[in-house]
Amino acid sequence: MIKLSSTFKGKVCGLCGNYDGAIKNDFTTRSNAVVVNPTEFGNSWKLSSSCSDVNTTLNPCALYSNRRAWAEKHCSIIKSEVFSACHVEPEQYYEACVADTCACNTGGDCECFCSAVGAYAEACNEAGACVKWRTPTIC
Repeated sequence: MIKLSSTFKGKVCGLCGNYDGAIKNDFTTRSNAVVVNPTEFGNSWKLSSSCSDVNTTLNPCALYSNRRAWAEKHCSIIKSEVFSACHVEPEQYYEACVADTCACNTGGDCECFCSAVGAYAEACNEAGACVKWRTPTIC
């Protein structure tokens, strides 16, 4: 996990995103195309053309199986009554939340979880449903 000072906002690019506040465009390739596939995104940032492309994406919950239950429990908020006003299909956001939360196994797990749920809340907001999901105990 990398944390930048706000002075870098909008001044970076690469594997960690561009820090412009818009989660939807963080997978911007070296050639400035926004993609959804993490493998395509990662391959675009290779430094050496002699390195072969990665063809498979490992499931972080398979790699860190001890994290799966915690991730599924917390990410279930996306499919809960809390988001009932939202008419955006939750499944892809739930799956991304679980994967991201499993992958954050060296600290920052709550931040990964909160960012993933925040992405769903933003999609709901753009679809016309403002969901108040944060609480004193959740993010």
